[in-house]
Amino acid sequence: QWNGSSWSALGSGMSGAGYVGYGPEVLALAVSGSTLYAGGDFTTAGGSPANYIAQWNGSSWSALGSGIGGNSPYVHALAVSGGTLYAGGYFTTAGGVAANRIAQWNGSSWTALGSGVNGGVIALAASGNDLYAGGGFTTAGGKVSGYVARAILRLPSLTLRQTNSS
Repeated sequence: QWNGSSWSALGSGMSGAGYVGYGPEVLALAVSGSTLYAGGDFTTAGGSPANYIAQWNGSSWSALGSGIGGNSPYVHALAVSGGTLYAGGYFTTAGGVAANRIAQWNGSSWTALGSGVNGGVIALAASGNDLYAGGGFTTAGGKVSGYVARAILRLPSLTLRQTNSS
């Protein structure tokens, strides 16, 4: 991290096998409040197991549940909206749950975003109630989506009013 005049390490950093021919890498970062999230192709963070995704609380790294998994479990994109972290990549499980290349972390558990996408997610952006994903996919949620898609994160709550009629 940069403090305005010098760089300092965040603990002992990341380690693990990494992608074939490359060392472990951090491929995506996102911040929510005082928490920094990192995703990539690493299996430990700060010396502790963290499968492809971890969080930094200002003094130490920790895993997000059991992390990400699959044949190519790399995390390439992160975005935060409200208290939810969204992760995209080439993975097929998140926290042991089936999640086709996109998932959400609510602070305690992972869930899939619908049926996911059929190819890698390499970009995520959140704006209001929308999450945008970009990557090498042609379907999202079972619908044709040429390399970019939008998910509606939360529908506005409805207020029901009773009216009296005469």
